[in-house]
Amino acid sequence: MHKRLTLPVALLGLSLLLSACGFQLRGLQDVPEPLRQAQLVVDSKTSQLERELRRTFSINGVQLDDGGRYRIELTRERHTRRAATLTGNADVAEYELRSEAWFRVLDTQDENRALIPEQRVMIERVYSNNPDNITASDSQEHLIRQQMQQELAQQILRQYISIRPGA
Repeated sequence: MHKRLTLPVALLGLSLLLSACGFQLRGLQDVPEPLRQAQLVVDSKTSQLERELRRTFSINGVQLDDGGRYRIELTRERHTRRAATLTGNADVAEYELRSEAWFRVLDTQDENRALIPEQRVMIERVYSNNPDNITASDSQEHLIRQQMQQELAQQILRQYISIRPGA
């Protein structure tokens, strides 16, 4: 009888310990109720970040539609790649990827007052290039770009939820 209770009690204790220390799944934020509905306006038709923003906000319980009090405007974005280091043969050994986005948050019920004036979020990554395996390097770059988009969307979400509703 004692052996049967040991595992459930240990699991219960572990779950209580994790919840007491503030553990939460990566990427999930505690969004205040007044901020759970917003508008997303993207100036560019070719935005690489819009889909990730919509996904990130949705996962965190923020409904993006035309009825929200707060308007998140993604005003521009830029994605670059440059050679970071070269080999002795002048081949690219490492590439540096950079993604930047500019956004602002307006209160539509207060004459479009800027709650967050236009600001930039940015992320950089460096990855090794293998000139002998172009396909693997391209796949690696694509995966890193996806992760960068996720991190930019998380940065924007964290800025958004820092707003004090009604202030």
